[in-house]
Amino acid sequence: MKFSLQQLTLAALSVVPQASGHYGFPYTVYDGVISKRWEYVRASTTSVFQPNYDYAGIAAMCGDAGELPLFPVKTLKIAAGSTIGFGAARQTGRSDYDESKDFRDFEPSFSMYHSGPATAYLSKAPEGVDLNEYKGDGDWFKIDVKPASDGINWDYNSGAGVSIMNFTIPEATPPGKYLLRAEHLNIENGASYKTTEMYQACAHVEITGEGKGTPGPTTKFPGAFSAKDPGIWLPAALLRPYQPMDELKNWQGAGPKVWQG
Repeated sequence: MKFSLQQLTLAALSVVPQASGHYGFPYTVYDGVISKRWEYVRASTTSVFQPNYDYAGIAAMCGDAGELPLFPVKTLKIAAGSTIGFGAARQTGRSDYDESKDFRDFEPSFSMYHSGPATAYLSKAPEGVDLNEYKGDGDWFKIDVKPASDGINWDYNSGAGVSIMNFTIPEATPPGKYLLRAEHLNIENGASYKTTEMYQACAHVEITGEGKGTPGPTTKFPGAFSAKDPGIWLPAALLRPYQPMDELKNWQGAGPKVWQG
């Protein structure tokens, strides 16, 4: 018998959360070049490597107090239609802000600890506003999602050894300066209310090209997500399925549908 995602969500049962390891995404990877730590990604506060549980709050955008970066970062110029990656880094100390100041290099041997979907969003800064001054209070639209392509295993899962999340910028994206938000969910604990771990990062990018599309649907932060969204609070039946499921294969996650241009 086949159940809808909504039906499975309503039938959710609690499970005991697993032990956690925390990480963040302080690197960009573009055209074969791995950035310096925090070169293009804004750090927020001392909790930049902690998971977010305030899905409905402003912290879901770029982290705690992430409306503005702790210190100015550069803007990476990328072409519409190209792929950009976010490199993962382990949490190595109690204070992530202290960690952010030493700009240690990317460790390709490190991989994400958890299994779950990944998504990417864009928000265009107003004309003439520097990205270091942009609070992300404009419109956001979803540009890419990494589901469970086989219907069983998340593409970015704990056993896949993934150290870089890659997303494609739609070719029709209008040129301009954007906040690029990357998100990875630890969905393994998601059958218990407010136990899904959200890891997010925001990079400063300038998109080039002739894109004349009209992105949408759009959303805002806060307000894009709710703790009860099926894309965040998963029932146990979807955590470890025994056979492929269309709900996982065609995953869109919480928030708006993906704009493909």
